Amino acid sequence: MSGENKGFCFDRLSEEPAQDPAITVGDYYTAACQFLSGNDFLILKTGLAAVLDKAVLTDQIRRIIVSLEKHGAFYHPLKVQVALSDNSTCYFVLNGAVSRPGLNLIEKEYQLLASLNKTHLKHYLPPVFGVDVIKTDTGRVGFFLGEWFDGYKEFHVTRDKSKSQVVIWESDGRCHYISQTKALPIYHEISRILTYYYDIETFEQIFPWHHAAGDFVVKKEDDKVHVRLITVRGYSSLTEFGAQGEDSKIYILPSLLIFFLTLTLRIRLDRLNGTGKTMLLGEKIVTAAVEGFFIGLDEKTPAYDYGNLKMIFIEFFKQFDVKQVAELLENILATGSFAPSELLVIQENLESHGKILDSIFKTL
Repeated sequence: MSGENKGFCFDRLSEEPAQDPAITVGDYYTAACQFLSGNDFLILKTGLAAVLDKAVLTDQIRRIIVSLEKHGAFYHPLKVQVALSDNSTCYFVLNGAVSRPGLNLIEKEYQLLASLNKTHLKHYLPPVFGVDVIKTDTGRVGFFLGEWFDGYKEFHVTRDKSKSQVVIWESDGRCHYISQTKALPIYHEISRILTYYYDIETFEQIFPWHHAAGDFVVKKEDDKVHVRLITVRGYSSLTEFGAQGEDSKIYILPSLLIFFLTLTLRIRLDRLNGTGKTMLLGEKIVTAAVEGFFIGLDEKTPAYDYGNLKMIFIEFFKQFDVKQVAELLENILATGSFAPSELLVIQENLESHGKILDSIFKTL
């Protein structure tokens, strides 16, 4: 776009997109410009129409401001601020990939987000509006455009005055510290959301996910916690149980049990301030995860002809004693889905984790 009132304003950062030294930050922004302006801003206008629930013409776009927010293992997200002629403003995320792993993932993730948003009535994932790969003189850059979760913040376990807490990173660089107890509603919602997307019949689930990667974001509004999941790198069954034919019904509860136990372990894992030492969150997180899981099952019950899923699962779980639960947890650790540093902290606490679960179910 040209003209004083219409154009791209780039907040340039000194660091270049990681993992591909051939593509400079200038190349990256230029590719973003090409993506957003392609076909008369078709993808951007698609996003604007979805957010505003009305068509937007090109001449109604006054200004587009693009800023590089962070660097991730696969993507280098750009925040896109669009100012319109009626003085309204819309925000989008432009996820971009320059490395081979990122480029291999970007089309897959776009399709997963689009599919899950289509098949699930409740939307805890960002709506997406278009995907493309831009060829530059120095390499390829893949992008997809999604809705920016305005007001949502990244959070991580931290230490403040030698006390383990949770820090919520504000957009202006400030840090808001809360105790792990006050953070329990966040993990409760994470458990509920992951259970919501778990398919009872096919055993498909969102995986991998990790607190350290900033996969979940949070917003507090009117004393209520809102949580969103900003990425889906995979959606498939992680068990060896068959999911086809009439016999698949006998695997519903065993598969759900593996999902549940894995969830209670992974939800406790984070890295100090997102990038530091692997940390295991406190025992109260397990209770919050169990409660979120149960609410997720309650929400699923009307959609399946299996009866009260929560009560059925509770009775199923109570068939296992503490030793058997510990053996199941050990088998989950042996799957190879945990990093070595994660295995170390989990193994040190595996027995107590199993006892926590056992004590919770004894009260039900």
